Amino acid sequence: IQIYDASVTYSEPIDAEAKEALEALIPDSMSGYCVVQETSVDLVTDGGTKSVYMVVADEDEDITEFLNLHTTKQQSIAYPGKNMAVLTHRIADDYGIEVGDIITLRDDDMNTIEVEVAAISQNFVYNYVYISAETYEEQMGETPEYKTAYVNAAGEQDIHLLSTILMNMDNVTAVSVNQDTMDRFASMMESMNLIVLVIILCAAGLAFIVLYNLTNINITERVREIATIKVLGFYENETSAYVFRENTVLTFLGALLGLVLGRLFHAFVMSQIKVDMIAFDVRVLPISYVYSVLLTLAFSWIINQIMKKKIDQISMTESLKSVD
Repeated sequence: IQIYDASVTYSEPIDAEAKEALEALIPDSMSGYCVVQETSVDLVTDGGTKSVYMVVADEDEDITEFLNLHTTKQQSIAYPGKNMAVLTHRIADDYGIEVGDIITLRDDDMNTIEVEVAAISQNFVYNYVYISAETYEEQMGETPEYKTAYVNAAGEQDIHLLSTILMNMDNVTAVSVNQDTMDRFASMMESMNLIVLVIILCAAGLAFIVLYNLTNINITERVREIATIKVLGFYENETSAYVFRENTVLTFLGALLGLVLGRLFHAFVMSQIKVDMIAFDVRVLPISYVYSVLLTLAFSWIINQIMKKKIDQISMTESLKSVD
């Protein structure tokens, strides 16, 4: 998980002069920085080739303030050592890569790096593979070109003001603010919420139609029985309860069955959503099950109140009519 505030991209490798310019911003504007090589490479597997971002960092750098590497079970992962790599979980799941597997990374010049997967880290946006500078130097025969700097803003420093300061530095070509990326993807998720709302409204409409028809048929087929109950002295609420008790029980049983089938259907739908650069944290909170049952029972109660008027309109003389 990327916990730095912004990444700065340089047109030339970061030299001593560029580092001095960054250090001059500490501690007033920045709390720290870390230089890395971040390039796009191909992950070559038996299942195909996929583009990923390769991050190369020096083992001597304290990268924990900028990257939080951990498994999907929240177990901490150390930055990989020589000939080892950490791969993000979405790309690993898509290609069936597990810890201990050997993977091949290929750059645009067809140079390759073979590393063992030391761990698989949790990640949600884009696909990354992390290797050490020692690994890169040994297999590529050259030192990494550190053209990217991860920076953290100091205290209450406005990150966009800091990005403006960074953009005015020599050789800086771009500054990417993580908060902007977060806002962009949050906006995408808002459109998903609209889709969920439409599905809920459609489900509510279907529930109303089904419950209304079933209740209407139930009452229509039992007019004489209900009229007889009225003749026997049942009060209004007792008569309604006699008819609607079945609906309530069936609705509750249907809701319980729907929770199980709905959970399986949800898992199926999420497994079919394939977005290359995004991994979803698929989970259903317990409160969602509670809401589902309460909404279903609420739909049933509303239908019962609507159909209660129809029961009240049944004449007791219906009980005197003979069955043809």
